[in-house]
Amino acid sequence: MSKDVKRSERFKQKYGAKAIENGMRLRPADFLDEVEWRDKIDQHYTRAWLDFTYGGLFTRKGLDERTRLLVSIAQFLSLNELEELERQIPSALAAGAKPREVLEVILQATVYIGYLKAGRGARLCIKVFEKLGRLDEITGDQLPLDGRASQRSLEEERKRWPAAKSAGETALREELIQKYGWSGVSTRIRTQSHQGYDSINCYDRIDPPYLKLWFDFIYGELYTRGIVDDRTRLLVMVGICLAVDEPINLDNHMRGALLFGATPREVMEVLVNSTAYVGMPTTILHCRMLERIAKEAGRLDELTQ
Repeated sequence: MSKDVKRSERFKQKYGAKAIENGMRLRPADFLDEVEWRDKIDQHYTRAWLDFTYGGLFTRKGLDERTRLLVSIAQFLSLNELEELERQIPSALAAGAKPREVLEVILQATVYIGYLKAGRGARLCIKVFEKLGRLDEITGDQLPLDGRASQRSLEEERKRWPAAKSAGETALREELIQKYGWSGVSTRIRTQSHQGYDSINCYDRIDPPYLKLWFDFIYGELYTRGIVDDRTRLLVMVGICLAVDEPINLDNHMRGALLFGATPREVMEVLVNSTAYVGMPTTILHCRMLERIAKEAGRLDELTQ
């Protein structure tokens, strides 16, 4: 009997098979080491930790495992927990995420954590893919140089815009398109019109050249890449906003996730699972935020049933 088999059986007898088996499934390379050092110093804490995480949170069915692990990858990057990020990438791949999707959530995080952290995460991601012999799935599966630009049409995208709330908003949309181009403005209207225009109006008054860069980079390029669907991308953004404790955009992205197909319960699962990484005070506060948003959307029953 190998050392790992012996350790596994010992820990199953001591802490229960459910948490140990789930941990070994999710993190076969290092999970037993994680349990062992905790077991040596505080067995009671180890049992409580295992019951809460691998025996509890990470067995819940409210969110598919691929999405949950993609969210956690983005959170580890945002928290600068690169060791945990490296460990989570193989788990996401095992749950069905493609290498390009794993890299994509890291690149999308640029919007909230900047290109320095995102670049470190991307380089680490490439190292893991090289080790796993899957780097060709990245290098051979790139978007064209112009991204999705050739596939887009303002005429077609107008059909997917939510209705303007007033004649003033209709006029503002057209003014922004004339001033900043339709590519980024259209995506902003399609995905985040619920957020309002306060920030846009501020930049328009004090720094229009930056607003042009902002529209083009975020909404014209990153949010139109289509490598992960909008539902997944927005749930990832919810997780990132939790990790960096950014409540204004968390509210925005919760609403966006609901708009693009996530259920209130799936958003709730992102919040609940985040307690393992960012702690309970943050997530308790934002569970109340989600309850308010779901109530405003007439979907509170999807949380309470």
